[in-house]
Amino acid sequence: MKEVSASGDQKQGHDGSWLQAPATRTFPTSRVDVWRVCLDEPVKAGSEASVLSTDEIARANRFHFERDRIHFSRCRSALRSLLASYLAIPAAEIAFDYLSSGKPQLAAGQNPRELQFNVSHSANMALIAFGSEHRLGVDIEQIRVDVDTNSLAERFFSLRERAGLQALPDHLRVPGFFACWTRKEAFLKATGDGLSFPLADFSVTTHPDLNPELEEIRGNTEAGKQWSLADLSAVDGFRATVAVESAFARLETYSYVCTC
Repeated sequence: MKEVSASGDQKQGHDGSWLQAPATRTFPTSRVDVWRVCLDEPVKAGSEASVLSTDEIARANRFHFERDRIHFSRCRSALRSLLASYLAIPAAEIAFDYLSSGKPQLAAGQNPRELQFNVSHSANMALIAFGSEHRLGVDIEQIRVDVDTNSLAERFFSLRERAGLQALPDHLRVPGFFACWTRKEAFLKATGDGLSFPLADFSVTTHPDLNPELEEIRGNTEAGKQWSLADLSAVDGFRATVAVESAFARLETYSYVCTC
């Protein structure tokens, strides 16, 4: 459990610990819970589909590769199970609405306490973040050394971020790129704006070992101060960040164990 400050006062960030689920789960008031889900964990055949909606099953079946279908089904099943525990609603009865960007949110009638959630997955890992009242976003990316970081940075990063990456020593360029990418994506996912908010219109810190911060939005250095960013030590070979629209939040991280 950590305190995450929008000003970056919390130097150590996430300590890398992922706890087992508590015996009783309380509503995430004044805190953010992030759950790590391993999508390759063996579960009973077909058990994920038992709580999925017909449109989720149809979406899963559209994946060309079986592994992708399984990963999607397991991630949605975990999301429904966790939502059910926070809301005291059967997992199969959870209903979603979708923003124009495609970001899912709870149907208004099921969410009187304004539970917020966001999901991200990469390769065989997923993160699911929960909070209340304040918007939040999470992003996880598998680190790939074969990525052309210079080309992607020129295309998607701000001038300030590109300068920050260029200033890093060679051995930090790839970690810095993925740190910057996950920080930007977590913020964008929290806003719900998707690609309608140009990636070059805001800047985050790029050093992979220093505090993540939203440095400016469209040139305004004050606009980012209402946001908190925290890097997450998800697992070796991945970078991850959670973004919250609040001055600070208590952060708790758990490993999800499928009970199917």
